[in-house]
Amino acid sequence: MKKITDLHESTAVFDDVFRTMLERIPEIMIPLINEVFSTDYPDDEPITQLKNEHFTKSGVSITDCVLGIRDKHYHLECQSTTDRTIALRIIEHDMALALQSAKEVAFSEGSEHDYEMQFPHSCVIYLRHNSNTKEKACVHILFQDDTVHTYGIPIIKAQEYTKDEIFEKNLLALLPYYFMRYEKALPTLCRDEESSLILLEELLDIRTRLEQAVGEEKGLIYTELISHIRKIDNHLFRGHAETRERMEAITMGGQVYETLTDQLLAQGIEQGDRLRLLTLIQKKVAKGKSIEQIADELEETVEAILPLYEQVQAEMNAQ
Repeated sequence: MKKITDLHESTAVFDDVFRTMLERIPEIMIPLINEVFSTDYPDDEPITQLKNEHFTKSGVSITDCVLGIRDKHYHLECQSTTDRTIALRIIEHDMALALQSAKEVAFSEGSEHDYEMQFPHSCVIYLRHNSNTKEKACVHILFQDDTVHTYGIPIIKAQEYTKDEIFEKNLLALLPYYFMRYEKALPTLCRDEESSLILLEELLDIRTRLEQAVGEEKGLIYTELISHIRKIDNHLFRGHAETRERMEAITMGGQVYETLTDQLLAQGIEQGDRLRLLTLIQKKVAKGKSIEQIADELEETVEAILPLYEQVQAEMNAQ
Protein backbone atom coordinates (compact mmCIF):
# COMPACT_ATOMS: atom_id res chain seq x y z
CA MET A 1 0.00 0.00 0.00
CA LYS A 2 2.85 2.37 0.78
CA LYS A 3 4.36 1.90 -2.66
CA ILE A 4 1.04 2.67 -4.35
CA THR A 5 0.62 5.78 -2.21
CA ASP A 6 4.16 6.95 -2.98
CA LEU A 7 3.59 6.45 -6.69
CA HIS A 8 0.34 8.43 -6.56
CA GLU A 9 2.02 11.29 -4.68
CA SER A 10 4.92 11.28 -7.12
CA THR A 11 2.62 11.41 -10.13
CA ALA A 12 0.57 14.18 -8.53
CA VAL A 13 3.67 16.35 -8.07
CA PHE A 14 4.72 15.97 -11.71
CA ASP A 15 1.19 16.56 -13.02
CA ASP A 16 0.68 19.58 -10.79
CA VAL A 17 3.85 21.24 -12.06
CA PHE A 18 2.96 20.67 -15.71
CA ARG A 19 -0.58 22.01 -15.34
CA THR A 20 0.59 24.99 -13.30
CA MET A 21 3.13 25.90 -15.99
CA LEU A 22 0.34 25.73 -18.55
CA GLU A 23 -1.91 27.95 -16.46
CA ARG A 24 0.65 30.61 -15.54
CA ILE A 25 3.23 30.63 -18.34
CA PRO A 26 1.62 28.83 -21.32
CA GLU A 27 3.98 30.56 -23.77
CA ILE A 28 6.81 28.17 -22.82
CA MET A 29 4.85 25.38 -24.52
CA ILE A 30 5.32 27.01 -27.95
CA PRO A 31 8.96 25.85 -28.45
CA LEU A 32 7.90 22.37 -27.35
CA ILE A 33 5.12 22.36 -29.96
CA ASN A 34 7.63 23.56 -32.58
CA GLU A 35 9.96 20.71 -31.64
CA VAL A 36 7.30 18.01 -31.82
CA PHE A 37 5.33 19.14 -34.87
CA SER A 38 8.06 20.91 -36.88
CA THR A 39 6.21 24.22 -36.75
CA ASP A 40 7.90 27.60 -36.51
CA TYR A 41 5.68 29.67 -34.24
CA PRO A 42 7.48 32.63 -32.64
CA ASP A 43 7.70 32.67 -28.84
CA ASP A 44 5.20 35.53 -28.68
CA GLU A 45 2.62 33.81 -30.91
CA PRO A 46 -0.89 34.42 -29.47
CA ILE A 47 -2.27 31.27 -27.88
CA THR A 48 -5.62 30.30 -26.44
CA GLN A 49 -6.08 27.86 -23.57
CA LEU A 50 -8.98 25.60 -24.45
CA LYS A 51 -11.34 23.62 -22.26
CA ASN A 52 -9.58 20.54 -20.87
CA GLU A 53 -12.60 18.72 -19.40
CA HIS A 54 -14.68 16.39 -21.55
CA PHE A 55 -17.41 13.86 -20.99
CA THR A 56 -16.22 10.45 -22.15
CA LYS A 57 -17.44 6.87 -21.85
CA SER A 58 -15.75 6.60 -18.44
CA GLY A 59 -17.10 9.92 -17.17
CA VAL A 60 -15.49 13.35 -16.94
CA SER A 61 -11.92 13.21 -18.23
CA ILE A 62 -9.33 15.97 -17.80
CA THR A 63 -6.52 16.48 -20.30
CA ASP A 64 -3.17 18.04 -19.39
CA CYS A 65 -2.84 20.71 -22.05
CA VAL A 66 -5.00 21.90 -24.93
CA LEU A 67 -3.88 25.04 -26.74
CA GLY A 68 -5.23 26.89 -29.75
CA ILE A 69 -2.65 28.46 -32.06
CA ARG A 70 -3.92 30.13 -35.23
CA ASP A 71 -6.30 27.63 -36.83
CA LYS A 72 -4.94 24.51 -35.08
CA HIS A 73 -5.41 22.81 -31.73
CA TYR A 74 -2.59 21.13 -29.83
CA HIS A 75 -3.09 18.48 -27.16
CA LEU A 76 -0.09 17.61 -24.94
CA GLU A 77 -0.16 14.89 -22.30
CA CYS A 78 2.59 14.62 -19.68
CA GLN A 79 3.27 11.10 -18.40
CA SER A 80 5.62 10.17 -15.55
CA THR A 81 5.08 6.43 -15.98
CA THR A 82 4.51 4.10 -18.92
CA ASP A 83 0.85 3.65 -19.81
CA ARG A 84 -0.12 1.01 -22.36
CA THR A 85 -3.55 2.60 -22.79
CA ILE A 86 -2.29 6.15 -23.40
CA ALA A 87 -3.13 6.04 -27.13
CA LEU A 88 -6.73 5.05 -26.38
CA ARG A 89 -7.11 7.78 -23.78
CA ILE A 90 -5.69 10.41 -26.12
CA ILE A 91 -7.90 9.49 -29.06
CA GLU A 92 -10.90 9.58 -26.69
CA HIS A 93 -9.97 13.14 -25.69
CA ASP A 94 -9.25 14.08 -29.30
CA MET A 95 -12.60 12.82 -30.52
CA ALA A 96 -14.33 15.01 -27.91
CA LEU A 97 -12.24 18.00 -29.06
CA ALA A 98 -12.95 17.27 -32.72
CA LEU A 99 -16.69 17.06 -32.11
CA GLN A 100 -16.57 20.52 -30.56
CA SER A 101 -15.08 21.85 -33.79
CA ALA A 102 -17.59 20.06 -36.07
CA LYS A 103 -19.27 22.30 -38.61
CA GLU A 104 -21.77 21.72 -41.38
CA VAL A 105 -20.36 22.00 -44.90
CA ALA A 106 -21.72 21.86 -48.43
CA PHE A 107 -23.53 18.66 -49.27
CA SER A 108 -21.69 16.13 -51.34
CA GLU A 109 -23.56 14.21 -54.03
CA GLY A 110 -25.95 11.69 -52.54
CA SER A 111 -25.46 12.92 -48.96
CA GLU A 112 -28.19 14.39 -46.78
CA HIS A 113 -25.92 16.10 -44.24
CA ASP A 114 -22.17 16.73 -44.45
CA TYR A 115 -20.01 17.74 -41.52
CA GLU A 116 -16.34 18.47 -41.13
CA MET A 117 -14.36 18.18 -37.91
CA GLN A 118 -10.70 18.70 -37.20
CA PHE A 119 -8.71 16.51 -34.83
CA PRO A 120 -6.03 18.20 -32.72
CA HIS A 121 -2.31 17.60 -33.05
CA SER A 122 -1.49 15.42 -30.05
CA CYS A 123 1.65 14.12 -28.40
CA VAL A 124 2.83 12.43 -25.20
CA ILE A 125 5.73 13.70 -23.10
CA TYR A 126 7.27 10.84 -21.17
CA LEU A 127 9.25 12.04 -18.15
CA ARG A 128 10.63 8.51 -17.72
CA HIS A 129 11.25 5.97 -20.43
CA ASN A 130 13.06 2.68 -20.98
CA SER A 131 14.50 0.67 -23.86
CA ASN A 132 11.01 -0.51 -24.82
CA THR A 133 9.57 2.99 -25.20
CA LYS A 134 8.80 3.64 -28.87
CA GLU A 135 8.74 6.84 -30.89
CA LYS A 136 4.95 6.96 -31.14
CA ALA A 137 1.75 5.38 -29.86
CA CYS A 138 -0.79 4.21 -32.41
CA VAL A 139 -4.45 3.31 -32.76
CA HIS A 140 -5.45 1.47 -35.95
CA ILE A 141 -9.00 2.50 -36.81
CA LEU A 142 -11.09 0.22 -39.03
CA PHE A 143 -13.93 2.09 -40.71
CA GLN A 144 -17.19 0.64 -41.99
CA ASP A 145 -16.06 1.01 -45.62
CA ASP A 146 -13.12 -1.32 -44.85
CA THR A 147 -10.56 1.48 -44.94
CA VAL A 148 -7.98 1.66 -42.15
CA HIS A 149 -6.40 4.74 -40.65
CA THR A 150 -3.47 4.66 -38.23
CA TYR A 151 -3.79 7.40 -35.62
CA GLY A 152 -0.16 8.04 -34.70
CA ILE A 153 0.72 10.03 -31.58
CA PRO A 154 4.37 11.17 -31.32
CA ILE A 155 6.23 10.48 -28.07
CA ILE A 156 8.75 12.90 -26.59
CA LYS A 157 11.27 11.38 -24.17
CA ALA A 158 12.25 14.22 -21.85
CA GLN A 159 15.40 12.53 -20.56
CA GLU A 160 16.88 12.23 -24.05
CA TYR A 161 17.36 16.00 -24.20
CA THR A 162 20.67 17.20 -22.81
CA LYS A 163 20.93 20.40 -20.85
CA ASP A 164 22.54 22.11 -23.85
CA GLU A 165 19.73 20.98 -26.18
CA ILE A 166 17.08 22.22 -23.76
CA PHE A 167 18.54 25.71 -23.79
CA GLU A 168 19.48 25.72 -27.48
CA LYS A 169 15.92 24.77 -28.47
CA ASN A 170 14.35 26.82 -25.65
CA LEU A 171 12.52 23.76 -24.31
CA LEU A 172 12.19 25.37 -20.89
CA ALA A 173 9.06 23.36 -20.07
CA LEU A 174 11.35 20.32 -19.60
CA LEU A 175 13.65 22.02 -17.07
CA PRO A 176 11.69 21.22 -13.87
CA TYR A 177 12.06 17.51 -14.68
CA TYR A 178 15.76 17.60 -15.56
CA PHE A 179 17.12 15.77 -12.50
CA MET A 180 14.72 12.86 -12.99
CA ARG A 181 17.41 11.38 -15.27
CA TYR A 182 19.51 10.71 -12.13
CA GLU A 183 16.60 9.32 -10.12
CA LYS A 184 17.80 5.71 -9.82
CA ALA A 185 21.37 6.74 -9.01
CA LEU A 186 20.53 9.35 -6.37
CA PRO A 187 21.26 7.15 -3.32
CA THR A 188 24.80 6.59 -4.58
CA LEU A 189 25.34 10.12 -5.90
CA CYS A 190 24.18 11.81 -2.69
CA ARG A 191 26.42 9.66 -0.49
CA ASP A 192 29.53 10.73 -2.42
CA GLU A 193 30.62 14.31 -1.78
CA GLU A 194 32.26 14.76 -5.18
CA SER A 195 29.21 13.44 -7.05
CA SER A 196 26.91 15.55 -4.90
CA LEU A 197 28.91 18.66 -5.78
CA ILE A 198 28.54 17.85 -9.48
CA LEU A 199 24.75 17.82 -9.05
CA LEU A 200 24.90 21.18 -7.28
CA GLU A 201 27.12 22.66 -9.99
CA GLU A 202 24.70 21.43 -12.64
CA LEU A 203 21.76 23.06 -10.87
CA LEU A 204 23.69 26.31 -10.48
CA ASP A 205 24.49 26.24 -14.19
CA ILE A 206 20.80 25.69 -15.00
CA ARG A 207 19.79 28.62 -12.83
CA THR A 208 22.42 30.90 -14.41
CA ARG A 209 21.54 29.90 -17.97
CA LEU A 210 17.84 30.29 -17.27
CA GLU A 211 18.44 33.84 -16.08
CA GLN A 212 20.29 34.58 -19.31
CA ALA A 213 17.68 32.83 -21.47
CA VAL A 214 14.61 34.71 -20.25
CA GLY A 215 16.11 38.10 -19.30
CA GLU A 216 14.67 40.66 -16.93
CA GLU A 217 11.69 41.42 -19.19
CA LYS A 218 10.43 37.86 -18.67
CA GLY A 219 10.94 37.67 -14.93
CA LEU A 220 7.69 35.79 -14.38
CA ILE A 221 8.94 32.86 -16.47
CA TYR A 222 12.14 32.71 -14.44
CA THR A 223 10.31 32.92 -11.11
CA GLU A 224 7.77 30.26 -12.07
CA LEU A 225 10.31 27.80 -13.49
CA ILE A 226 12.67 28.15 -10.52
CA SER A 227 9.72 27.50 -8.23
CA HIS A 228 8.78 24.36 -10.19
CA ILE A 229 12.38 23.14 -10.34
CA ARG A 230 12.56 23.49 -6.57
CA LYS A 231 9.27 21.63 -6.09
CA ILE A 232 10.32 18.65 -8.22
CA ASP A 233 13.83 18.53 -6.76
CA ASN A 234 12.50 18.64 -3.20
CA HIS A 235 10.41 15.61 -4.12
CA LEU A 236 13.21 13.71 -5.87
CA PHE A 237 15.74 14.39 -3.10
CA ARG A 238 13.29 13.90 -0.22
CA GLY A 239 15.38 11.01 1.18
CA HIS A 240 18.65 12.93 0.93
CA ALA A 241 18.26 15.85 3.31
CA GLU A 242 21.73 17.41 3.06
CA THR A 243 21.84 17.47 -0.76
CA ARG A 244 18.23 18.66 -0.91
CA GLU A 245 18.94 21.59 1.43
CA ARG A 246 21.99 22.62 -0.61
CA MET A 247 20.02 22.43 -3.86
CA GLU A 248 17.16 24.39 -2.36
CA ALA A 249 19.63 27.08 -1.30
CA ILE A 250 20.69 27.49 -4.94
CA THR A 251 17.15 27.82 -6.24
CA MET A 252 16.23 30.13 -3.38
CA GLY A 253 18.90 32.66 -4.21
CA GLY A 254 22.31 31.59 -5.40
CA GLN A 255 25.43 31.31 -3.31
CA VAL A 256 24.54 30.97 0.35
CA TYR A 257 27.29 31.70 2.79
CA GLU A 258 27.16 29.79 6.05
CA THR A 259 28.26 32.67 8.24
CA LEU A 260 25.64 34.94 6.75
CA THR A 261 22.95 32.28 7.03
CA ASP A 262 23.70 31.72 10.69
CA GLN A 263 23.71 35.45 11.33
CA LEU A 264 20.35 36.01 9.69
CA LEU A 265 18.74 32.99 11.29
CA ALA A 266 19.79 34.36 14.66
CA GLN A 267 17.99 37.58 13.76
CA GLY A 268 14.83 35.58 13.10
CA ILE A 269 14.50 36.52 9.42
CA GLU A 270 12.31 34.09 7.43
CA GLN A 271 14.38 31.89 5.10
CA GLY A 272 12.71 32.75 1.81
CA ASP A 273 12.91 36.52 2.40
CA ARG A 274 16.50 36.15 3.61
CA LEU A 275 17.76 34.42 0.50
CA ARG A 276 15.80 36.56 -1.92
CA LEU A 277 17.22 39.73 -0.34
CA LEU A 278 20.73 38.31 -0.43
CA THR A 279 20.39 37.41 -4.11
CA LEU A 280 19.12 40.87 -5.04
CA ILE A 281 22.05 42.51 -3.27
CA GLN A 282 24.52 40.15 -4.96
CA LYS A 283 23.17 41.01 -8.40
CA LYS A 284 23.20 44.74 -7.78
CA VAL A 285 26.73 44.69 -6.34
CA ALA A 286 27.87 42.73 -9.39
CA LYS A 287 26.46 45.55 -11.56
CA GLY A 288 28.61 48.05 -9.67
CA LYS A 289 25.80 49.79 -7.81
CA SER A 290 26.52 51.64 -4.59
CA ILE A 291 24.96 50.76 -1.27
CA GLU A 292 22.84 53.92 -1.48
CA GLN A 293 21.48 52.92 -4.90
CA ILE A 294 20.77 49.39 -3.69
CA ALA A 295 18.98 50.59 -0.57
CA ASP A 296 16.85 52.97 -2.65
CA GLU A 297 15.91 50.28 -5.20
CA LEU A 298 15.08 47.76 -2.47
CA GLU A 299 13.17 50.40 -0.49
CA GLU A 300 15.32 49.69 2.56
CA THR A 301 17.54 51.88 4.70
CA VAL A 302 21.31 51.77 4.25
CA GLU A 303 21.63 50.65 7.87
CA ALA A 304 19.26 47.70 7.30
CA ILE A 305 21.19 46.23 4.38
CA LEU A 306 24.70 47.22 5.47
CA PRO A 307 25.56 43.83 7.10
CA LEU A 308 24.45 41.98 3.95
CA TYR A 309 26.24 44.42 1.67
CA GLU A 310 29.51 44.12 3.59
CA GLN A 311 29.28 40.32 3.64
CA VAL A 312 28.69 40.13 -0.12
CA GLN A 313 31.59 42.50 -0.74
CA ALA A 314 33.89 40.42 1.47
CA GLU A 315 32.96 37.18 -0.24
CA MET A 316 33.42 38.66 -3.73
CA ASN A 317 36.84 40.05 -2.79
CA ALA A 318 37.85 36.64 -1.46
CA GLN A 319 37.04 34.86 -4.74
